[in-house]
Amino acid sequence: MLKISNLTVSYKKQQVLNDLTLTLKKGDVLGLIAPNGSGKTTFLNSIVGLIPRESGSFILNHSIAYEKQREAYLKEIFFLENSQNLYPDLTVQQHLEMVKELWQSTVSITDTLNIFHINRFQHKKVRQLSLGMKQQLLLSLYYISDARVLLFDEPLNGLDPTNIQLFNALIQSFVKRGKTIIMSSHNLGNVAELCTKVAFLHEGKLHETNSVTEDLQEQYNQLFNGSEVFLNEI
Repeated sequence: MLKISNLTVSYKKQQVLNDLTLTLKKGDVLGLIAPNGSGKTTFLNSIVGLIPRESGSFILNHSIAYEKQREAYLKEIFFLENSQNLYPDLTVQQHLEMVKELWQSTVSITDTLNIFHINRFQHKKVRQLSLGMKQQLLLSLYYISDARVLLFDEPLNGLDPTNIQLFNALIQSFVKRGKTIIMSSHNLGNVAELCTKVAFLHEGKLHETNSVTEDLQEQYNQLFNGSEVFLNEI
C-alpha cells in the first residue's frame, strides 16, 4: 500500500532521517514512538511533501509515485498535523465541505456531523471553538476524507476520555475498511491496543518491534535510556 525507500532529510545541516525505509500494507496501523524532537513530525511531513528531502521515494499501490504523479498520490493521503492547521475563519461545516470536495469523497456530511457529535456547533467558526471541539473537528476531517492512507501526529492531545474512545473506535473502523495508518504517540498503552506494528524512531532510523505485545516501555528505555537512568538515580 505504501512503500518508503531510502528517505533522508536534514534540517539546518543536521540529519534528522537517515536512509529510512518502510513498507506498509492495507489494514496496517503503525505506531511511531520516540521522544520529542526525534523527527516524528518531520517524517510525517516528508511523506506528504511538506518539507524537502535529500533523497528517498514514496510509492502507493505499487504504481503511484510521488515524483511522477504528485496529485494522484496526495489524494490518497490525509494529514493535518494539529488543530492549528485549521482555518480560523471557516466554520466546522465549511471545513467538512472543503475536504469532501478536495478528496472527492462520497462520505455524507450529515453522517459525519452526527457520528462525531459536532452538529451542535457546525456553524461556528474555528476561532470560536474550544481545543476539545477543534480536536473533534480534526478527527471528523480524517473520516470524511475517506483517504486510503491516514497520518496522525499525537492525535490524543486535547481529547477527553469520551473522545479518546471515539478515536479508538475510529481507528478500528478504518482498519476494517483497509486503510493504512501511521500514528505517532507517547501513549504506549494506546499504541499497544490499536497498532498492528510498532516502530521506534532512533537516530534517524526506524526500529520495528517483533510484536506489539512486547513490553514497549522496556524497549523504549533500552533505546533512549534517559528515563531508565533517571529512575535508577532516584
